[in-house]
Amino acid sequence: MINILFFGMVADRVGQQSTTLQGDMMLADVIAAVGCADIKPLLVAVNQEQVTDMSMMVKDGDEVALMPPFSGG
Repeated sequence: MINILFFGMVADRVGQQSTTLQGDMMLADVIAAVGCADIKPLLVAVNQEQVTDMSMMVKDGDEVALMPPFSGG
């Protein structure tokens, strides 16, 4: 299982804080499968490391976090 976590307005948009998907797939396909492909900008982390390569393969046991950009002071 691939664990997907949603934060901030992304969680509000999909109506949940987490979900799971089965199988290995490209990161772009994970994002599309959970209905977040049209959210721009979108920060993505795989196993707690920010990534920008949407062709990256995500496999069983990985954690994908989808969140809006945030700023701090």
